[in-house]
Amino acid sequence: MTGFQHASVTKGIMILLGISSLAASLLDAKPYLHLQLVPHISKYHQFWRIFVHPFAFANSTELLMGELLLYQVGVGIERSFGSRKYASFIVVSTILSTFISATCIVFFHRFGLNAIPAGPYGIIFSILWQYFRTVPNLYSFRLLGIEFSYKIFTWILAAQLVLSHPPGSILAAASGTVTGYLYRTDTPFLLPSITRPRRLWRPLKAFRIPVSVHNLLARIFTPLLGQSPPPRRANRVLPGQVRDTPVADSTADATGGLRSLLAARAALGGVTATPRRTPTTAAAVNGDETESATPTGARAAMGEWVNEMTGRGTARAPTEQEIAALSNMFPNLSREAVVRALQRSDHNTALAVEALLEQSS
Repeated sequence: MTGFQHASVTKGIMILLGISSLAASLLDAKPYLHLQLVPHISKYHQFWRIFVHPFAFANSTELLMGELLLYQVGVGIERSFGSRKYASFIVVSTILSTFISATCIVFFHRFGLNAIPAGPYGIIFSILWQYFRTVPNLYSFRLLGIEFSYKIFTWILAAQLVLSHPPGSILAAASGTVTGYLYRTDTPFLLPSITRPRRLWRPLKAFRIPVSVHNLLARIFTPLLGQSPPPRRANRVLPGQVRDTPVADSTADATGGLRSLLAARAALGGVTATPRRTPTTAAAVNGDETESATPTGARAAMGEWVNEMTGRGTARAPTEQEIAALSNMFPNLSREAVVRALQRSDHNTALAVEALLEQSS
């Protein structure tokens, strides 16, 4: 994962979920979190449980699995949706999954399905459905001859959360999955709209919270949540690294190495040989990033072939100082070989030395 950059809604949900679960534990309010038809709603008319139970988990194990799933799955879905659409999706998933769960316990409480555990099961499994439908399988691996997708670790966490309080947890997870499925379809629902008041029947994915409300919440909670820095990556994966590196730097390094080599050979041979600063080497030393400052072997060979074919040879002959410096460095080679190397290298002493080294070896 790469942090919470561009995933402020998921970050806020995780922080709110952790604070509410911790507060319920410290205040000894866990018995008031789950949704139970008999006797809490039917006898004592505690309808507020319908609105409270999605906001906190009842124990730390479910909280840990829920937070891991939100971080692993919710961040990517929010980045693909955008913050406003993702916040609208969270609102729709919470309302619809709670309605489905409450309706199911009303009709099936006679068969033993009487309570739903506390926690945002509807939100988590609705996000998991979007993750299942939109995120492809990047890689797979084999274990004991069986091929598994990399998503298997996410499904293991989800299975542990489903089986935490059966059958109520299974019903809550199924309600969230159905909500995620309905969100991706074009099934019309009665959705009020401020911008289009006449168009009431629309798909769930067409619902958006008002821009004013979204901006207001962003101004309120952004200072509290803070800005998530971008993930830290190695410099070698940054785009444009090869283009951004000046080619003249490598040429300057080669020129510096040539100077050291000439100085060492002159010290051993008793002759002081200083390479002549041609326009090419001068441009390389001064950091000029032009095309002429970086002659390559292939470019030099092509230029020589063109000059031979067109008869446009270089008019200037090598100087005696250049010939003497290279002759002292390569006493076993003839004067003609030194002159030929200087001419072929366009009077570039560095390239001439490299050519003579290859010839002498």
